[in-house]
Amino acid sequence: MKEIFEIIFGNYTLLELFGFAWFFIIGYVIYSLNETNDRDANSVNTPKKWSWKFWIIDNWKRYLASFLATYVLFRFYIEIQGHPFTYLEALLLGILGDGIGANAKNKINIFKVDRNKIMEKINQDNDI
Repeated sequence: MKEIFEIIFGNYTLLELFGFAWFFIIGYVIYSLNETNDRDANSVNTPKKWSWKFWIIDNWKRYLASFLATYVLFRFYIEIQGHPFTYLEALLLGILGDGIGANAKNKINIFKVDRNKIMEKINQDNDI
């Protein structure tokens, strides 16, 4: 079982993986907050008032892409960079991974979302 764990995650302890995950998440939040500040509240494709439901439906594919990109970059980091992974690099990789996810959302069809459909669903749910 230990060998499978090392193949999937590399030669790290659970405590190190938890620490890396913490900093990945902080990186994701930093990138997301930056993008959230740029949202156009007057657009017909987004709600005027902040909606967590809209945000989750609009971004779940992006965060899937972010998670996958971060995992791949993390898992093969030593092979790519030639030195052990650090917590600072975890933070930077979280920002980079979410940037990759955001670009995938905009440029790769399977990660794109139809905001008109999301707005219709949100409006239907609010009418009930």
